[in-house]
Amino acid sequence: MKLLLPVATVLLAAGFCCCGGDFEKVLKEAGIDPGLSTPPADGRAMFAVAAGHQVRVSEISSEDAYYADRASIEGQICVTDGASTYNGDGWQGGSVKDCGNGSTYYFYKAAYVDLGAAPAVAVPTGSLVPAIPGLRATRALPNGTRVKVLDIHADDAYYSDRSTMLGKLCTLTEESSFKDAEWHGGGVSCDDGSTYYFYKAAYEEQVAAARPAGGGGAAAAAGVAGVATYPVPSGSRVKIADIHSEDAYYSTRSSIIGKICTLDEESSFKDGSWHGGPAHCGGESYYFYKAAYTVLGSGGGAAAVAPDAGALPGRHIKRSIRAGRRFKIADIATDDAYYADRATMIGKICTAGEQSTFRDPEWHGGQVSCDDGSSYYFYKAAYAPLGADAD
Repeated sequence: MKLLLPVATVLLAAGFCCCGGDFEKVLKEAGIDPGLSTPPADGRAMFAVAAGHQVRVSEISSEDAYYADRASIEGQICVTDGASTYNGDGWQGGSVKDCGNGSTYYFYKAAYVDLGAAPAVAVPTGSLVPAIPGLRATRALPNGTRVKVLDIHADDAYYSDRSTMLGKLCTLTEESSFKDAEWHGGGVSCDDGSTYYFYKAAYEEQVAAARPAGGGGAAAAAGVAGVATYPVPSGSRVKIADIHSEDAYYSTRSSIIGKICTLDEESSFKDGSWHGGPAHCGGESYYFYKAAYTVLGSGGGAAAVAPDAGALPGRHIKRSIRAGRRFKIADIATDDAYYADRATMIGKICTAGEQSTFRDPEWHGGQVSCDDGSSYYFYKAAYAPLGADAD
């Protein structure tokens, strides 16, 4: 933390003897505003603040884009993302992160009180949080797209905080910048009130569009790819795609949408795309009035796979396959995240969303999209060719 000392003290301590025009130059080299005669009352830094320093935002200029929101920002303690740009008269520019309200900002003119280097955060060893499985978006996404955060790259400034961010449902505040096969950059606003500006994050595009409180309608989710438009049998595994504004769970939908659940009875189907009835999702249970479902596995009928079913017999594809290749899921390895659900997945017909990674003797990895509307990101799954396709 820099201290505001009387000018004479700084000069004498530094062993300087200056006259005339050299005086202002020496002050600038010492990191002191030449026009400052007494320290400012609010303790604001009169110099560029180093990267990684904690700062208290003491004031936001009327020329800054965040001026209208200053009441909720001033007083927040944040960390400088890089060395600030000192604009004179106690004003700083640049990016700050890890603010007390969970937000990040890019200021044009804000005043900081420099609190010194931010304390290092210990990261426990051996506790790397795995990426969330899902169908990763492999193209730039337009402004307003709803996404789930599946992973954050090690090159991203938020990587150390990824365990608290994976799985968040967010809305893009600008078109994403797409790079390196599966990584997106740009601003997002999340359902829990947090905002981020990513450099490299992996997203799963959400099938249901966000609607304002009190919104929604009979046909709001109708026509969305993969949403069931028929009564779904008891015992079926479904993904919650949306919750209607008339449902009791609408206010907490951000924590429910995306959950994988099992229906406790056949759903009551209404208004084009909405389902009602009880479902259990892991250790939690819900009774929906109007929720939209994507069916992941049937609860009955000839297409269902017996719980103790093994791998599909016959030929398996034993080389990497290209994006767009269609196949049947033949088996799922015990060390894949979907192994517990393999009974509902073996036999599905799917399309590779990207070139698969191949591991001997028969295991494929990568994102796939299946004909029933479900999508997965496998670590180790076996694929069988369709018809006369070569393996």
